Amino acid sequence: MRVDTKLCIVALLSISTLAHGRPPIGLDLHLQKILAKATATYPGPGGAALSLGVSLPEHTALSSGIPHRGVVSLSSGARQPKASEENRGCDVGLPVPGCVRPDDKFAMGSSAKMYTAAAVLRLVDQGKFSLDDKALPLFDALWTRMNGTSIVNGLGPQIKKVTVRDLLGMRSGIPDYDSLSTRQYQFDHPHEDIGPVKSINFLAPLKNYSCAPGTCGEYSSTNYELLGLILAQQAGKSSWDEYSQGDDLPFLPEMRSTWAGKFGVRGPCSKYTHVHAYSRQDPSVDVFNISCTNGWTCGNLISNAADAAIFARALLGQGERVLSTQTQQEMLKFVPLTSKAWGFGLPYGLGVMDLGAEFGMKAGVLFGHAGETYGFNALSAYSKEYDFGLAVVANNENGTLTYEVFQDAFYGVVNYLNHTQPPPPTLASPTLIV
Repeated sequence: MRVDTKLCIVALLSISTLAHGRPPIGLDLHLQKILAKATATYPGPGGAALSLGVSLPEHTALSSGIPHRGVVSLSSGARQPKASEENRGCDVGLPVPGCVRPDDKFAMGSSAKMYTAAAVLRLVDQGKFSLDDKALPLFDALWTRMNGTSIVNGLGPQIKKVTVRDLLGMRSGIPDYDSLSTRQYQFDHPHEDIGPVKSINFLAPLKNYSCAPGTCGEYSSTNYELLGLILAQQAGKSSWDEYSQGDDLPFLPEMRSTWAGKFGVRGPCSKYTHVHAYSRQDPSVDVFNISCTNGWTCGNLISNAADAAIFARALLGQGERVLSTQTQQEMLKFVPLTSKAWGFGLPYGLGVMDLGAEFGMKAGVLFGHAGETYGFNALSAYSKEYDFGLAVVANNENGTLTYEVFQDAFYGVVNYLNHTQPPPPTLASPTLIV
C-alpha cells in the first residue's frame, strides 16, 4: 500500500538487546541514539514504536563484542497508546508490560513480497516448475475450486500468456487491485479477512491490461496474490487460508522465533502482536483489532526487525542459505518499472528492489523491499558491499520516519565496520511507500 504521508510521531524510548539483559555496547549505543532522535522528532497519534535489527557477519560481530550470532535487535516506544499508565518506564528501558520489546512483531506490508518470491523460487530450485512456465495452470485449479469458475473469466484471456517470471518481476500487465477504495473497504469491514478471491475480484471483469504481458513494468500487488495461489496449489491446499509462506522457507538458526505466526492469514493484528499501530487518515485509526491479512501473500509479513534483517542477509547474501546461486542471480536481474502510476524507473528484480539510488548509492549494492500496510511501514535490505542486513519498522504509515532511521542506521553500521565516519549523502524525498 502506498500513499505519501506527512505524519510525525514521538514516543518514550526504551532500548534493549537480544543479549539476555546485557547492556548496549558500541554499535548498540549509536543505534540507540538514532532511535531516540527519531522518536523525539516525530509526534503523532498514540506515540511511536520502532523495531530495528541488524544482521552482521558473525566473525566481525564476535571480534567486536556483538552477542548472539552477529544480531543487534533494538526497540523503542510503547506497545499501547502513550497515555496508558502501563507505559511508565519505557523511556528508561524497564521491562514493564507496556513497553515494546525487541522480539515484538510488527506488520511489515510489502516486505512480504521478498518472502513470497523466495518461496516460489525455492520451488523453481526444486524443479517443480520453471520461471518461464505459464502461470495459469499452476493456480487455476485452486482458484476454480474457491471461486466456482476459471480466473480467465475474471482477468480475461491474456492471463494465459502470463509467466511465473512476469508475476515475480511486476511485468504481467495486470493492474493493481490495491487502491484507496479497497483500503476503505477494509476499514469499513474491519473484521473481514480479505482473501485473494475477494481482492482480485475487485478488478473483475478486467477489460484492459496495462500492457501485453512481459512488455512493461508496473508495480501491482495482484501479481503476488496470484503467486500465493501458485504456492497454495503446489502445496496441495484446498483454500488460500490453509497456506503460509513459512511452509516453504527454511528456518534460520539466528532467528528469534519460528515461521509460525509470522504471516497474517486470518484474524486481527491483536492475534499476532502486542503493538498498537495507527493509520494515516484523520482521525487516525488504531488497527489493533482490524484484520491483519493485509493482502495475504502480497503484504502479510508480521515480524520483528531483527528477524527481517536476518532473512534479508540470508536470502540476498552469500552461502546459498535460501536459494541456489543460479536462482539468486535470476532474482537480482533488475529491470526499471515503466509505469508512471508509482515507482517509475525503480529497478525491480524478482520480488526485490535495487534501493541504491534511493539512498544516494550506485546500483547493485543495496537490495531489499519497502512495505506499508494499515498502520505500519517498513524497510529491509541487504548491503552487498558490507555484507549485513538491516531492517526498520514503525507503528505508523509515515514512510519518511523509517527512511530516515534506515539511512542513519545504515551509515552508522558502515562507520562501525570501517571505523570511519562517512558523510551522509544529500537525498531527495523518499518514494518507497508501497
